[in-house]
Amino acid sequence: MVMGWVVCPINDGGRQLGWFRSKRRSAGVIYHSPVTTKAGRLPLGERLHQVVWRWRMRRQLGPLFEEIEKQVPAPGPPKVLPFYSPAAAGDVEGILVPGSGVGAYVPEGFEAYAWLPNPAWKWVPPGSDGALSNARAPDADLWAKPVTWSEVARANGLPMDRNTRWHEISGPRTSHGHRALSPDQAWTWAPGEGTIEPFAVHTLYELLSRWTGRDDRCLAGKWEGAGGGWETKVHLVTPHWTYHVWACAFGDLMDWLGQPDSFEREQDLPHVIWPESREWFFACLYSGCWSYLAGSLQLIGAVVASDLEAHEVELSDHPH
Repeated sequence: MVMGWVVCPINDGGRQLGWFRSKRRSAGVIYHSPVTTKAGRLPLGERLHQVVWRWRMRRQLGPLFEEIEKQVPAPGPPKVLPFYSPAAAGDVEGILVPGSGVGAYVPEGFEAYAWLPNPAWKWVPPGSDGALSNARAPDADLWAKPVTWSEVARANGLPMDRNTRWHEISGPRTSHGHRALSPDQAWTWAPGEGTIEPFAVHTLYELLSRWTGRDDRCLAGKWEGAGGGWETKVHLVTPHWTYHVWACAFGDLMDWLGQPDSFEREQDLPHVIWPESREWFFACLYSGCWSYLAGSLQLIGAVVASDLEAHEVELSDHPH
């Protein structure tokens, strides 16, 4: 209990503001707050200093914050590519992803499945046969040539099958694992993760267009943890991942994916794609250096026989 007269200075950054003098006897309990400690209340002068300082800050900065809030535009709808439109709840109904092995990424119920590993890259001089300008290369003095996993395995004298993993065939690597240890190796830079290469998109489009027309409605989903303004009310929910889903024309999406690599392309690259007819389902892994395709026996056979590196797999096979 505190009783009597109390006189103490009030300071603001070293400048004395005045003196406080109680007008009556007071008694009360001080509860823990910004002006107290667990050991007890702070000195009265310090408590008054903090109270006055907070009052002044609110009075001086309040109008400023109100003006800033007026100038900040209200949040609008999610920013998505112009050719996207809202999906419907029925677009995801009945799609069942088992949740184990290859079935962690693609739905059950298809006749066949294919595994498509992304190529590694070999840095070569500009104009080299089969090389692409600046693709995965550090500067304009080097181009990059895509190298299949089978070529890497063969160069290292190792077998390659549908269960092979990259680290099993790559040979010596630097500490971070993305670059080969020696320039004499068949590859220089490891396969890209979370993407499908533009040159592969062109081949895939030619194959899939036998079943899906350019103007046919298609669905595209992006993993919710990837960001990029894809938020939507329609979600494809699987045991391991949830995807935001949008609708689009098949040809528009493939044109976008087939353009040269850029930050914008990678930001808006979907992780799952399927036509409204559900004749096939494509999954591009967010954190993997390969993709999976589900479809008919005829479609998967055509993909395996194409220029793409593709291996037929079972839904129960382990993911790569």
